[in-house]
Amino acid sequence: MPRTPTPTRRHRETKHIGDPPRRTMPVGHVLLAMVVALIVGALLNAPGIRKTALGQDVGVKRDVATFFADPLDDLSTFLLLDRPRAALQWTIGRSGDDDVDLTLPSPTLVDGGAPEAPPKRAFSPEQQVRMYIAGDSLAVTPGESLINLGLPTEVIGLLGPVDGHVATGLARPEVFNWPAYLAEVIPPLDADAVVLTIGSNDDQTLTGEGGVGPLGSPEWDTEYRRRVGGLMDSVTANGKTTLFWIGIPPMRNTERYETRYRHINDIVKSEAEKRPGKVVWVDTAAVLSPFGGGYADYLENPDGSVVQVRTGDGIHFTRAGGDRIAEEVLAAMRSTFDLESWRTAPSSTSTTGSTSTTVPTAGAKKKAGK
Repeated sequence: MPRTPTPTRRHRETKHIGDPPRRTMPVGHVLLAMVVALIVGALLNAPGIRKTALGQDVGVKRDVATFFADPLDDLSTFLLLDRPRAALQWTIGRSGDDDVDLTLPSPTLVDGGAPEAPPKRAFSPEQQVRMYIAGDSLAVTPGESLINLGLPTEVIGLLGPVDGHVATGLARPEVFNWPAYLAEVIPPLDADAVVLTIGSNDDQTLTGEGGVGPLGSPEWDTEYRRRVGGLMDSVTANGKTTLFWIGIPPMRNTERYETRYRHINDIVKSEAEKRPGKVVWVDTAAVLSPFGGGYADYLENPDGSVVQVRTGDGIHFTRAGGDRIAEEVLAAMRSTFDLESWRTAPSSTSTTGSTSTTVPTAGAKKKAGK
């Protein structure tokens, strides 16, 4: 007698009497539902999509992305569909993540010659220099060295760790707006000295309000000079803060340095010279180049020993290289401020300095990039 095969699970499920028939959805309805879901999702996340589009490298891809992202963001705002995302960001403490500030200050320095340098301000252990250090990734190692070398002087106090923001500068305010950021950070700190390192990411087309290109064109020079001067005047506007701007160092890619970064350095240096006593240019080439100039991975110490001053990428610094830059910054501070008279004065308390709280150690934001 033939054996009847045992029905499979599928057969049992489909052959039960009374089971309702399966309902299928037309392919067109499925596609429509997917499209609607994508549109709603895009509208809910439109602010983030716009910021991501603006943050792409300048070029056709960025132009196409912003072409679609800008009206999408406008529609999301009009329909109030940006509110749930903003509420969620506020809940997790990330309000403002999608903000894009393209406003960059213009110089306030009046033409007609550089003003006279203000008198030196005297500081002491009781009324220390309130120092704030910030910049791109090139600020990190020299900033740590400056902390290590500055605190033992007893007259320089620290307002926090190195405030490093990788791959930032003045060229792309939609990625990170340094003038706006410093205008928010510096006033509460009441800083006497701001040590800033930016520029190594600015060898590109400028974006934002007034943005022009390409690099090296007269229009680019004019706009970049405006941004540099505007930042300098914004930081020093309170009449108290002195800005120490660290120049871009020579790099292993000599052609790139000579055709791009030297030009940026020249602009920054010339703007600093218009503001004596308020902005101080710190030349890194002078302390990182061998005799006669140029790039070097290793340099000779005064005792004749040789030390590595640059990392393997030919851009960043070893601790020894950071120490050399920090020593140059300290020398600039000694020329700008009176840091010594307290040693011989009857009272070590200065009436023109300011008080700060020193921090025994500081950890910088170590990230890859510039």
